Amino acid sequence: MTPDLFIDSFGARWQDTPPPRYRAAVLGINLTNELLNPPDDPALADIVARQTGRDAGVRDYVLNTPGAARIITDAVHELTALRTAANGRPVQLLVNCWYGRHRAPAIADAIAHQMQETGTTVHVTHHHINRPPVPRKHPRPDCPFCQIIHDGAPAEIVREWHDTISIVPRSGGCTTGHLLLIPRGHVADFTVDPVVSATTQHRAAELAAELGGQWNYLTSGGPDATQTVQHLHGHLLPRTADDGLTLPWTHPNHDQEPTR
Repeated sequence: MTPDLFIDSFGARWQDTPPPRYRAAVLGINLTNELLNPPDDPALADIVARQTGRDAGVRDYVLNTPGAARIITDAVHELTALRTAANGRPVQLLVNCWYGRHRAPAIADAIAHQMQETGTTVHVTHHHINRPPVPRKHPRPDCPFCQIIHDGAPAEIVREWHDTISIVPRSGGCTTGHLLLIPRGHVADFTVDPVVSATTQHRAAELAAELGGQWNYLTSGGPDATQTVQHLHGHLLPRTADDGLTLPWTHPNHDQEPTR
């Protein structure tokens, strides 16, 4: 028997595998900014971040967050009205948070439970609940970039966005106009979270295009790759033909630099 209601929870960051869309009337709930919750809450231990919205502790935490009850109640009312208007056709509810492990599954299951109590036949799928655990991004007290972003440590800030800042290196930089692009969340390097890495480079490209000229954008992952601060950052270096800056990409066993 075809369900009356399909509920699909998913993570917005996993754009490679979006949830299927059925031939149904669709209602969507985006929890990414509306319900701020795990895994970025520093009050939660790492072990909790490895759980999901179906584990009792995380589920109760999410459902007791201010605003959660209203979201669930509003969804039930809207779905009930949508079912009436659909004249027997199935209805689909899409519920997303950022990673699809905590908020979206907990809210989706709560809505499904209330709809089932009204006699609705519900099919629930959590598309990204088993994706890898999410790295915590809250500030590290020993990180100099976190100290600038969150504690007001001295820095010459050039530009600020809601997700990234740009500063002048404390050393003054390698060339005149050298800038750093730093994500606000603590991510160790560009390999840890591809979405944050892409956002940081996006901000670098945006700023470079605005300023004009020719540029290198460089980032490193790990001490052996010359990373000295273990918080993702990109170097935006303005270049001219006579700036005298030579990138250290010549292999000691070769006479020429590789093509780049």
